[in-house]
Amino acid sequence: MIIKELPKSRPISFDQVLDKVSEIVGKVKREGDKALIEFTEKFDGIKLDNIKVTKEEIHAAASLLSEDIKKAIDVVSEQIKEFHTSIKPPQIGGGKSGVDFGIIWTPLEKVGIYVPGGKKLYPSTLLMAGIPAIVAGVEEIYVATPTKGKIDPAIAYIAEKLNVKEIYKIGGAQAIAALAYGTESVKKVDKIVGPGNVYVQAAKYIVSKDVGIDGIEGPTELVIVADDSANSEEIYLDLLAQGEHGNSTLLVLISTSDRILREVEEKASGSDLTFYLVKARDLEEAITYANSIAPEHLSLQVSSPREALKMVRNAGAVTLGRTPPAIIDYSAGPDHILPTNSWAKFKGGLTVYDFLKPISFAQATNPDKELINAAITLARYEGFEIHSKSIGERYV
Repeated sequence: MIIKELPKSRPISFDQVLDKVSEIVGKVKREGDKALIEFTEKFDGIKLDNIKVTKEEIHAAASLLSEDIKKAIDVVSEQIKEFHTSIKPPQIGGGKSGVDFGIIWTPLEKVGIYVPGGKKLYPSTLLMAGIPAIVAGVEEIYVATPTKGKIDPAIAYIAEKLNVKEIYKIGGAQAIAALAYGTESVKKVDKIVGPGNVYVQAAKYIVSKDVGIDGIEGPTELVIVADDSANSEEIYLDLLAQGEHGNSTLLVLISTSDRILREVEEKASGSDLTFYLVKARDLEEAITYANSIAPEHLSLQVSSPREALKMVRNAGAVTLGRTPPAIIDYSAGPDHILPTNSWAKFKGGLTVYDFLKPISFAQATNPDKELINAAITLARYEGFEIHSKSIGERYV
């Protein structure tokens, strides 16, 4: 389907499934493993004898992986590690008016990673979530992934590589609930990260009142901004590539070029996917449109992409020029776990920062009198006399 206007909404919203997912989350919270076994049989057609994947199963599966896939994982791992290591924040300190202050960055203790399953395999997601967690210093990583009865060899290899504590044979909203609240078999974590379908994202939203989440990541989205210098075949291929995730994918082309729009429309006319093809007067208007959508993936296929990048305000990740958006999904370095549903207006993609928390500190050994008097004055103004006294006793 071709639609020649900006999308008014996402193809599917987790609002549509919140009631159903809330029931699933509540049942897992109440019944633990019993509910997980019931839901896995109901939704996945798998009867679970054991929710945990044993170490022996993981090792056996990893040993089945071919050497070329292992090498690819190792190469990509180093690229992702380099990206997150390069942006890891330093310990920060300073001082003013006789007060020393700063921030210490401390890693989270227990993190749950959701790795989607279903029609496709996503071992790359375990790399994208697990490596920044390791760089941050997280010691306990737990993974939930639908296994269809057996663990994927690539996921098993990566799990051994990252020293994952446990893998659970569960998917969907029930897996998110289990990680959030814990069951007899599943460890309760401090934060859940990872992409997934609308049910997974709705579950993350529901449990976020009790556990940390990285954000809402799914269904996937791509907006391409193109001028007449772009290649319509490459644009169409990029749209199709993102469309591999399913019909719920948001696919938008915004172009200043009638030729590009015409050629992409001709190529897309027989597809089952929905394409939004939008004409813009100029590059500034095109990027204004893109900013209003706040997409997960933004591709700037224009003659001066670095200049265009300066106008971007809302996007999960941006690829420049002829760089294919798909390379972000695998090996560029930045994460493919990215905000969807317009969350890019206030949040970025997953980084090492998602696994660190800043703890502020201050030490006032000989503070300036003016600063102390200001604190005492404000405390009294707010009616906190003992606050003012606890400050005054030490420094006045």
